[in-house]
Amino acid sequence: MRSAGYGAQPRPDETCPNDHFIRAAPNPVWVEIDLGADTDLDAVRLFPRTDTPAADGGTAGFPVDFTIQTRADGATSYTTVRTVTAEPDPGSAAQIYTLTSATGRYVRLKATKLGKSAADETTKYRLQLAEIHVR
Repeated sequence: MRSAGYGAQPRPDETCPNDHFIRAAPNPVWVEIDLGADTDLDAVRLFPRTDTPAADGGTAGFPVDFTIQTRADGATSYTTVRTVTAEPDPGSAAQIYTLTSATGRYVRLKATKLGKSAADETTKYRLQLAEIHVR
């Protein structure tokens, strides 16, 4: 994962344990990015997985219903800064979600509904993104 504007190299603290990607669709799944310090945030860009299609065609594992949350350094709770429902299949196009008055060290994408499973794993629902950019 990369955070745009904060260097082009993946940060070691941006890796995610696999258990965040293996939960069944009814359970919320999430990924969190540590920006290293509180930062003013303008947008989150999600890049869909494009190497394997969904079982019925389209994009595999893209979030359909989700929130973008932030947490300040030292804080114990998250603030929801964007809620998205019924997101259509993005195909191969990156999707940009603008944020208003958002600040935080941690950015969390929390999905409550995922798109179709991948053609190579038709019985598993996983949050599947190629990249996340935070700016």
